[in-house]
Amino acid sequence: MGRTNTRRAPAAGAAIGGAVIAWRAWKKFEVARRNRLLPRDCHVVILGAGFAGLNTARGLARLLPGDGRKRITLVDEKNFLLFTPMLTEVAGGELDARHIAAPPRQISPHIAFEQGRVTNIDLASRSVTLNVEPGVERSISADHLVIALGSVANYHGIAGIPEHSLAMKTVADAVEIRNRVLAALERAAAENDPERRRDILTFVVAGGGFTGVETMAAINDLARESAKNYPSIAAGEINTYLVEPGKRLLTELNGKLAGFAQRKLEEHGVRVMLNTRLTRAGDGFVELEGGRRIGTRLMIWAGGVKPNPLLEKLPCPKGKHGGIAVDACCAVPGYAGVWALGDCAEVPKPKGDGTYAPTAQNATREGELVARNVVAVLCGQAPRPFAFHTIGELALVGRHAGVGEIYGHQFSGLLAWAMWRAVYLSKIPGMGQRSRILLDWILDCVFGRSIAELPVG
Repeated sequence: MGRTNTRRAPAAGAAIGGAVIAWRAWKKFEVARRNRLLPRDCHVVILGAGFAGLNTARGLARLLPGDGRKRITLVDEKNFLLFTPMLTEVAGGELDARHIAAPPRQISPHIAFEQGRVTNIDLASRSVTLNVEPGVERSISADHLVIALGSVANYHGIAGIPEHSLAMKTVADAVEIRNRVLAALERAAAENDPERRRDILTFVVAGGGFTGVETMAAINDLARESAKNYPSIAAGEINTYLVEPGKRLLTELNGKLAGFAQRKLEEHGVRVMLNTRLTRAGDGFVELEGGRRIGTRLMIWAGGVKPNPLLEKLPCPKGKHGGIAVDACCAVPGYAGVWALGDCAEVPKPKGDGTYAPTAQNATREGELVARNVVAVLCGQAPRPFAFHTIGELALVGRHAGVGEIYGHQFSGLLAWAMWRAVYLSKIPGMGQRSRILLDWILDCVFGRSIAELPVG
């Protein structure tokens, strides 16, 4: 019996291997066959190198002819692709800021990268004006134009918030937050006035969504662990507040997981303030609904986003959140060859059930769809509508603690934390960046966080 199984195993393995090779060959044949129908001089311009723009560019690089001509131009103000889900780990001192930024020029040999700030978009002619340096502009024209310009912080008109808070949108934001936390410990160690000392060691995060919760978890751990290096600072002197106007944290997750997240934060010393609105911020304080003030030298705003302000000048219809109102295929109505997706677009759900949320998961899948739809239109075929059900969500709520829901299955604690790291590490573009991040995590585990402020500017 054993000999029969031994003989069959190589044959089965060979059959599976042959099937895989045949499938790959068929896929290559299909791509080559389709490419014969494509116009040879088509130029696709993608504005924005976030999740939506990056995945559109990657998809097109696979689908368009690979004959050496660069038909895809990816445009961004920065010459790096920022992996935003890991910004909070930079703020918490667990990752080097450089390691979550990947060079777009190394994505694919079929993609041309253009660095510049978009100052004007002509939808009718599908042309874009870029500011490449002070006083120098240039224009790019496209056969297909993809708008994926992302979002900016939405302060909801609250007085003083833009001037007296930091956001969590860029590498500079994350590095500044980390430096401010460490600088606060240095100042507090030398401060004898109890009131000033309390304000210096008070940190406030506004917004109880994923960004707010993960940011608070990161800076709370950073402050409390780093304080061990300052003998004059007691752990009880550090005050961290997470302010959320809603009834609970993490509304994207079910109530049980949100409750677990809140308990973990509170176990680590965070004061969670639900049903509480910020009404004003000033120099050294934030004011809550009802007039209560909290003295603080560091307030972080994670209370929502809105589409890039450049869209306000465009003549196309906008949705109720200010994004470009596209059809189900992510095409801009009335402007052939123009597409919009990601945080700057409002993509309708099937059966009129609202629009898709501005999440990285949705932006990634929208990018893949737009790439296929551009190729379909070039081949004279009809584009397909976007339809996607969220796979799940994961969030960090402290050192070695997380919460998550994947395909309806719930996870919490160390397992969810490990899943968060494994999932997001797999999504980092390039083995070089993944290796650097993995090494950062190992060094943090062995030696702990550095308490040196990072040089900026």
